[in-house]
Amino acid sequence: MFRGYYWLYPKYYVSGESMNPTFWEEEVIQVKAHREPERFDVVVLHPPSDPEDIYLKRVVGLPGEEIEYFNGKLYVNGEYVPDEFASQTDNFVWALRYNQPIPEDYYFVLGDNRMISKDSRTFGLVPEKQILGIVTEGNSKK
Repeated sequence: MFRGYYWLYPKYYVSGESMNPTFWEEEVIQVKAHREPERFDVVVLHPPSDPEDIYLKRVVGLPGEEIEYFNGKLYVNGEYVPDEFASQTDNFVWALRYNQPIPEDYYFVLGDNRMISKDSRTFGLVPEKQILGIVTEGNSKK
């Protein structure tokens, strides 16, 4: 992802296919909010594994939660939560990876193209301080 320089609400150019079909390669997106992320917000972030890089991902897990995907469904703290992209998500059992809920000020993020996305399943939880802003959907060329 490449960044265009604007002071408060920067624009970015999508690079890669991890957010298809919501956002496409070379699509221009813009940060529209700087607030605490909510579930299913799309955020621009620096991944913990490479703090110089910039990724576009969807927030799925919030502080204090445990996330699981089983048989194409999302469960948050054991409760079913509808997720548009859950059917494309491999089974993921929180307890096999983490021994506690998501810590305060951390988030679990996934790409919409779950089969190829490098996300929290790969690089772990994302600290809030590494989230650059929230993108408003609707820019997409679906």
